[in-house]
Amino acid sequence: MIEICRLTKRQVDPSSKKKMPTPLEQIKIFSLAVGHGIGSVDFVECIGEMEDSAYDEMLKSCDEYATFKLGNLSKYFEIEVFPEHARMLVNEMPNCFLKEQFLSLQEGYIVIRKKL
Repeated sequence: MIEICRLTKRQVDPSSKKKMPTPLEQIKIFSLAVGHGIGSVDFVECIGEMEDSAYDEMLKSCDEYATFKLGNLSKYFEIEVFPEHARMLVNEMPNCFLKEQFLSLQEGYIVIRKKL
């Protein structure tokens, strides 16, 4: 089973009110995703699930970049997709729930996890 999660809210340390440039903000978001404490906590929520077979079928219809990015799920068991990735992925994917989520991703990230 494949689990699809999305950043739903963020609790930010009130002492960190400085506005950071967008690339640095994305690094901050990623570092939170991998467990580094830097002043805020992200809350991701499961927004959907896919059967492994449905995910594999979707991958067969993807172009090169999407196959590369999304095809590593079996190897790493988790993939993070940020807005800059999502913009490139939607042009290479068939219509599906995951593509809809990528189309609406303006900030934060989506995590695709393979359940063990």
